[in-house]
Amino acid sequence: MALTFGIWAYFGMGVEPNWALVAACAALALIGMWVGRARPLLFLVALCLAGFVLAKLRAEWVATPVLQATTAELAVTGIVEDASHASAKRMVVILAVDQIEGMMAAAAPRRLRLTGSVKQGVPAIGARIALKARLSPLPSPVLPGGFDYGRQLWFDGIGGTGRIMGTISVLSSDTPWRLRPRGSVEWVRRMIGEGIRKHLDGVNASFAEALITGERSTIPKDVNQSLQASGLFHILSISGLHMWLVAGGIFWTVRAILALIPHLALRYPIKKWAAAAALAAGYFYMLLADSGVATQRSYIMIAVVFFAIIVDRPAISLRNLALAAIIILVLEPEAATQASFQMSFLAVMGLAAYYEFWEERRRLRERGHRQRPGLVRRLMGAAAGAVAVSILTTLIAGTLSTIPAAYHFGRLAPYGVVANGLALPVISFVVMPTALLGTLAMPFGLDAMPLWVMGKGLELVVVISNWVASFPGAYLVVRQQSAGAVVMMASGAALLCLLSGRARLLGIVVMILGLGVSQGQRMPDILIDRTASNVAFRNEAGELIPALARKSRFAIEKWLLANGEDVSPATAAKRPGWTCGGNRCMAALGGKTIAYVQEKEGATLDCRGIDILIADYPLRKACPSVPLRIDRFDVWRSGAHAIHVGDGGFKIQTARQLAGSRPWVVVPQARKDKFQQRVWTVVPPGAISPPWTSQRPISP
Repeated sequence: MALTFGIWAYFGMGVEPNWALVAACAALALIGMWVGRARPLLFLVALCLAGFVLAKLRAEWVATPVLQATTAELAVTGIVEDASHASAKRMVVILAVDQIEGMMAAAAPRRLRLTGSVKQGVPAIGARIALKARLSPLPSPVLPGGFDYGRQLWFDGIGGTGRIMGTISVLSSDTPWRLRPRGSVEWVRRMIGEGIRKHLDGVNASFAEALITGERSTIPKDVNQSLQASGLFHILSISGLHMWLVAGGIFWTVRAILALIPHLALRYPIKKWAAAAALAAGYFYMLLADSGVATQRSYIMIAVVFFAIIVDRPAISLRNLALAAIIILVLEPEAATQASFQMSFLAVMGLAAYYEFWEERRRLRERGHRQRPGLVRRLMGAAAGAVAVSILTTLIAGTLSTIPAAYHFGRLAPYGVVANGLALPVISFVVMPTALLGTLAMPFGLDAMPLWVMGKGLELVVVISNWVASFPGAYLVVRQQSAGAVVMMASGAALLCLLSGRARLLGIVVMILGLGVSQGQRMPDILIDRTASNVAFRNEAGELIPALARKSRFAIEKWLLANGEDVSPATAAKRPGWTCGGNRCMAALGGKTIAYVQEKEGATLDCRGIDILIADYPLRKACPSVPLRIDRFDVWRSGAHAIHVGDGGFKIQTARQLAGSRPWVVVPQARKDKFQQRVWTVVPPGAISPPWTSQRPISP
């Protein structure tokens, strides 16, 4: 937990820390760890400083130039590092850049994330390709303080995004050595996918492929929505549950087979051999599932557990969980800010704490009973205990993972305990075992029966999901909480799990305080899109009303979700509040008049009676008497805007202001002259601009 706080401190800074500060923190961390070996509080402070240093070092390690302006259609060449389906019709290509037309090699991003139609042909991993693309900078948050997808891409080594235009030309199919293992795994994934589709079709085939290979692009939208509402969507992400079932199944199977051979069972450590086999199987499953971040973390966690078995240590303990967390945070400190890490570790922490508590209680009960109960009583007790453990584990894991889930996604599944209680036994005892058996049997052509059984199990899971999703209030959307409140609630949950005795009450107190802080949060009164293509304000009932129904739909959907509303942008735009005519929309808020004008308004703009003027084009010197003016230049420089309207005036927050001056935050540049329109470069802060870089304040 202390290591995580140090990482959060790094990401919470408004400016990039200098090396003098980092060196001082590193020295203090080393001294504190040495001196604080017998002083827990000092050791925790040292870990916090170490987390700060690790995050800075990781940022320097992955640093890449970033695009700072949208380009025209450019010629791009590079090597395909990854290619996957984003949906049934769209693909995503991660390209290691060789050359970008008109751009110096030193200024070009090392990697680009490009999207295109699958009709353009999904290129093979390792192929050198040439294409035309419109490139864009890393995306900024859709609202101040919102999810920063650009930062996540930057830590993946990606410096820009783009859209593929036209066809893709393959220049060479000679795969580099570093990408050949990945290409081989991708070939295996395709073969398994084809094998699944031979015996299953429709939703069952899509579902099975998601669980075995991680390919989720063909799952129908209504199935995704049902799984989200019922609280079963997590089974689509190959993470802890799937990794434990696969690796645990291999562990149990190998150990059972070896136990049938007396010569081996009596003379050799077959339990350790089974643990080694489980490690190998889990690693292959991680590669097969495309080695997603959540999958990698899950494998590290099971690797720690099975390694503990090999060295004769307890397999399930909070110490093993802490060790897994340390390994992950040392390798990828940015994981501490991501939902998958927070949800998985809070859930596993709660389960590990409960397991240790249950084991202690069980030992005490056994000591108190001198006579062993009869067979019937033991069987009844075992059955009741299994049901109770299933319900409690689902409740504990679901409750703790809900804390970060509500913050990152704004959705809750109030009946998740019911859905998981019914569906997880099917997943655990029917779906995943037959998935493993079917995959192993594919090379021998014996996969038809296991996959058929798997399909029937998946049908039952969908039936359970649809039934639970039909409950009233099953799809619950909550207002986005402040980061401080969520940190308090998560810290309280950690104290509840890590402390013992009455000290655990402190964790409950901290969680209640965090919940109280979240209730006092005030949402912005006005939100402006990062391109000023749409605006929304909150009415007296707290509902968000966008000015336009069809523009910036993605941003409006995220705004509504952050406001705790489960409605479409079109439905929200029909609410009374805006009066639109021509290219002007007017609204009243707290005694103030808001005007939102679009580019066609031009020079005929009437400024009388306007208190807040928002324009999707540069206002320049128009309407200087308006108290608050925000135009296309403002959002171009600062990103999305949030405005709080009060008696004392206006409080403005911008996405770039809250993001700070960090390496992944794009500093926009003015558009170049026409004859230089295709020449783009990256100018580091404080560097001298090249002579071909225009600095005129022209409209972006």
